[in-house]
Amino acid sequence: MNRQLCLVLLCTTLIISLCNLTGCRHQEAPSAKAYFKGTVSPQLNQEVLEGKVREFFDWYTSHVDGLVDIQLVDNSGVEDTGLYRVNFDSTAAYLHILAEAGIFTHDYVADKNEYFHLCDSKIRQDSVRTETPYGFDADLILLSQEYEEDISNFSQATFSNYAETENGASIDVTIVYTLRIDFVIQGDRLLIDRIDVVTPEEGTTTETGQP
Repeated sequence: MNRQLCLVLLCTTLIISLCNLTGCRHQEAPSAKAYFKGTVSPQLNQEVLEGKVREFFDWYTSHVDGLVDIQLVDNSGVEDTGLYRVNFDSTAAYLHILAEAGIFTHDYVADKNEYFHLCDSKIRQDSVRTETPYGFDADLILLSQEYEEDISNFSQATFSNYAETENGASIDVTIVYTLRIDFVIQGDRLLIDRIDVVTPEEGTTTETGQP
């Protein structure tokens, strides 16, 4: 009798455990929208995103001089006559600074690396002899040649077109011109995944400096 009771109790326990496991399998993982609504950190709204842009501005202001001092393109001969090529030791140093910033996604840094290799390929293909080919005369983060003027306008930046996306949010930031900055949620952090220039005529975005 005791043995039968033990078997009944064991079966009951197994059934309850199986039901619990089945229920767990049917629970949905938190979606990006759940992150977005603050049910899982980080909470996100336009005010939060504007704060993240301000943090980016602070980082950029303190690091841009070091970035623009990195010579990304080398001349292989006499100035203005020799062929140019991308200096990949320099680009590695540049990318390291971006990766260590803690504000950009891995994909953002990888896109810059891909851009450097694409430029080098085009330089070789076109036998480029100009010192600043394919956008290397511009800052590659704000996509502008006048980064010092941009910095002086950071405090007057205006924000518009805040929009939720599947994995984060985007916002337009106007300084001297307008940038669209895309953020994505990774764990408990909001990271910059893309920065594009917004063309005023159509409100579309373009990446400047592409070969």
